[in-house]
Amino acid sequence: MDNKTGLILEGGGMRGAYTSGVLAAFMDENIEFPYVIGVSAGANNGANFVAKQRERNKKVFVDYANHEDFSGFKHLIVEKSYFNMDFLFDKLPNELVPFDYATFVNSETIFKVCVTDCETGQPVYFEKSQFGGIEFMNKVLRASSSLPIISEPVEINGKLYFDGGISDSIPIDKSLEDGNKFNVVVLTRNSDYRKEPQIIGPIAKHSLKKYPKVLNAIESRHIKYNVTLEKISVLEEEGFVYVFRPIAPLDVDRLEKDKDKLNRLYKQGYYEAMSQMKDFKKWLNTTEEIIMEFI
Repeated sequence: MDNKTGLILEGGGMRGAYTSGVLAAFMDENIEFPYVIGVSAGANNGANFVAKQRERNKKVFVDYANHEDFSGFKHLIVEKSYFNMDFLFDKLPNELVPFDYATFVNSETIFKVCVTDCETGQPVYFEKSQFGGIEFMNKVLRASSSLPIISEPVEINGKLYFDGGISDSIPIDKSLEDGNKFNVVVLTRNSDYRKEPQIIGPIAKHSLKKYPKVLNAIESRHIKYNVTLEKISVLEEEGFVYVFRPIAPLDVDRLEKDKDKLNRLYKQGYYEAMSQMKDFKKWLNTTEEIIMEFI
């Protein structure tokens, strides 16, 4: 595929099981992308996609979801993070479900991850070529999944970063800026979803007093998110974007631990993607023809 087609992966915590299913369908159909950008759970899904590890996303997002070391309020109390980051970004990739660092690092795919700068509240995009594989896993992917209030920020090159979804939940503007005229977007909400303003209580505000720009970004996040959805809708109508999103209603939340629900969501992602595969491949062929006209 030409380097003017990007794959954009939204986050959403454990709703990322849907994205896992969609990417499994892509792998089964031998569909690859020269450019992938992800946020939070989408970034983790994307890393396994770039590493060509079809089963790893399911193992992480479904099979280990209710493991006692995966997440829980006991970790929030002891480690200041609801999700056990050492388990997710050290023990899982290095012991229990080995991550293929060599394939990931050597891939020609441009892979970017969005994080939020704690000082400015603005998005920052790290590319895998800037880091070694282990450092990318333990720093960049960890940072992009570190939600304020339920996680501590992550230090990278002397600066602190939080979850990328705070500042750029669906980074289509970055992909367009990087020259990708066409984009495939995988969302983790139904088509009628629009984000409401987030109610931030006094405890949350107190915990973020050191990061006022992050607090500002959270307070205005719904505006940027909904504007982005409208932009994607326009680009989809114009043929520049193809969107995969849950068709059947969702019954999984960001912190879901029910393996049966997560497995159903994974299968939903897979089968809904497969049901669209004929139309999707037709769209891909059309975009390639258009791109070739300009080469």
